[in-house]
Amino acid sequence: MTPGLEGRSGEGVKGLWLALLALAGLLLGAGLQQRYDTTVRYFGDRDAFVSLPAGRTIKTLSFGYHNLAADLLFIWSIQFYSTPQIRNRFEFLERVFAAITDITPSYRDPYIVGAMIMVFEAQDVRMALRLLEKGARYNPDEWRFEQEAGFYAFKYLKDYSLAERYYSRAAAKPDAPVYVKRWNAHLVYLRDDPALATRMWLDIYRNAQDTLTRDSAFNHLYQIKAEADLPKLQGQVQEYRRRFRRLPAALADLAASGLAPELPRDFAGKPYLYDPGSGRVTAQRIFNWKKKR
Repeated sequence: MTPGLEGRSGEGVKGLWLALLALAGLLLGAGLQQRYDTTVRYFGDRDAFVSLPAGRTIKTLSFGYHNLAADLLFIWSIQFYSTPQIRNRFEFLERVFAAITDITPSYRDPYIVGAMIMVFEAQDVRMALRLLEKGARYNPDEWRFEQEAGFYAFKYLKDYSLAERYYSRAAAKPDAPVYVKRWNAHLVYLRDDPALATRMWLDIYRNAQDTLTRDSAFNHLYQIKAEADLPKLQGQVQEYRRRFRRLPAALADLAASGLAPELPRDFAGKPYLYDPGSGRVTAQRIFNWKKKR
């Protein structure tokens, strides 16, 4: 026998046995995995059980790596709430995001993402507001939490007073963008406080740095003035009709008769429109912000 051939033959047999063992292991693993998959039903509806310690406990157990612990839990939460087959996942929603934000209260993303899941997936706006209020408490200079809360209160609760309170606090933050201040002023207008709304929109109008902001302020000031002027003019038209048993031929007749010593003009400085056939007074521009809000 050629020297070394016997050794190489033994190594070949050993390698064959190892390959056969590896193949058997793979087949066994595949069989177990198949059995597990048919039991778990990844793509079938099922319930889950979540046992999560309090956030402060997790922070203590992280041995100083609390930011990493919050990151890992946040990533897991996104995966968990992206699994629609878990029917009862929303039972743990507030607890999960309370834990994440207790570990690192200054971690801002979980407040925003958690609130979105609460609103759009769980459809629990009040829960989202609680989470965003917590974010505002722990991050007092951040305007986004109260701006988001104001939008949800406006859009989904239709609670315009609550929305205005959130936007008012957001607009007072040092880095709040101008669109937050526009929303705040708009909500003041919607809750029928024309004097305060006028002051706010005048300030925005005078300090506008872009066309959008200036035009938005102009339109609101136009509408607020028209809402004050038109009822008065319409009342004077009716009083003219009562006195003279006919409608005025023009608004100038109101001034000539002494009913309107000075005819108001709209915010653009133009006269209001008058229809002598119906006696109706209108503005040249109409905004229906208060209808079917």
